Amino acid sequence: MRYMKMIAVLLVPLVLLLAGCGGGSSGTTTASNPFTNTGGNTGSSGTNSGSGTSSAGAIMFTDAASAAPGSQINLLTPGDKTVDPTIAPAWIFEQLIPFKLTDANGNARVGVPVTLSVYSIDGDLPGVKIDFLVTPITEPNQQTVTTDSAGQGIFNAAITLTTPPPGGSNVESIVFKAVTNDTVPVVAYVGNMYTLTSTLPTLTITPSAASFGTATDITFTVSGGVPPYNVTSNNNGRVTATLQADGHTVIAHLVDTTAWTGSVTISATDSLSQSATATVTR
Repeated sequence: MRYMKMIAVLLVPLVLLLAGCGGGSSGTTTASNPFTNTGGNTGSSGTNSGSGTSSAGAIMFTDAASAAPGSQINLLTPGDKTVDPTIAPAWIFEQLIPFKLTDANGNARVGVPVTLSVYSIDGDLPGVKIDFLVTPITEPNQQTVTTDSAGQGIFNAAITLTTPPPGGSNVESIVFKAVTNDTVPVVAYVGNMYTLTSTLPTLTITPSAASFGTATDITFTVSGGVPPYNVTSNNNGRVTATLQADGHTVIAHLVDTTAWTGSVTISATDSLSQSATATVTR
């Protein structure tokens, strides 16, 4: 009986030891959140693969709330607009920049101020505005948003581009920088391209058709397009075309006064090679 008691005493710690071997879990839990970073943590520093990381976590950007977990990139959807230069001297791109702040374990960080600034720009810095908070302002400044109860926030920015000359494009690339107020701040970058293109005014020549009858000259007017203009006749033996000093008026002069048939084409072109035509008959 004494030997049996000793065996029982030895078995108890062995059972406890075996029970401890199965107590830990090697899996990780990922929240079903479109902002969640599915990249793994590495090393003691807790570095995440994501938009911006530090020992305090990560800032992730997205411009689509339905983006699949881990699919966010640090580029927003490019802004592209075409305008009539005679109507719009400039264009304002309204840019929303959603973000989520998480800790090193992927958990949302709530109530943390995050500040956005322009980090680099290929264009006009005064044309970028991050200054839309309404009173009463509860943030430290106009460029700061404190994360909500889900660890998320949205920055509101406006980018103004000057309308280029007709047919031209104005392109501006901007990289924004987001920083937390931590002692070792979480830093992340997000960028975008903004393109403003001007339409070409349609080149016209009026009237589009005319006959000499008893006259020897017909007046046409060229408009639209991009001056200066050039005019030609496809048959100078019958009719010549001359652009007047005002740069818009064209005189078609009858050279062959016989009763010829058919037509002569008067062509106008602008500085960007747009063309328009009119026909004259005897």
